[in-house]
Amino acid sequence: MAKLLLLLFCCIIFFGNLNVAKGADEKLFAGWILHMFISGQLKEFTPRGGMAECLKVKRKILRSHGNAVGTRWECAKGKLVLRKYDTGKTGDKWLPVEHLGK
Repeated sequence: MAKLLLLLFCCIIFFGNLNVAKGADEKLFAGWILHMFISGQLKEFTPRGGMAECLKVKRKILRSHGNAVGTRWECAKGKLVLRKYDTGKTGDKWLPVEHLGK
C-alpha cells in the first residue's frame, strides 16, 4: 500500500510539472525583436509590435545613450518564448525567457 501511494505521489509530481511547463504560463512569440549585443554576444532581447516600432525604439536608445563601444542594437525577425508573471495589482506581464533564433 505504501509503495502504491509513493508511486501515485511521484506520478502526480512528474505529470504536474509537465503541465505547468507546457501550460498557459508560456507562449511563443514570432515577430520583430530588438536585440542588444555586447562584444558580439547576445545579451538582451525584447519583442516588438513590428519593424517600425522596433526601429523607433532603437533610434531613441541610440539618441539617449549614444553608440557605446562594443554595444550593437539590431532589429530582426525571430522567435521567443514568453513567460507570464503575476505583477500583483497591475495584472500579468509576459517577459521573454528564451531566444529560439530566426
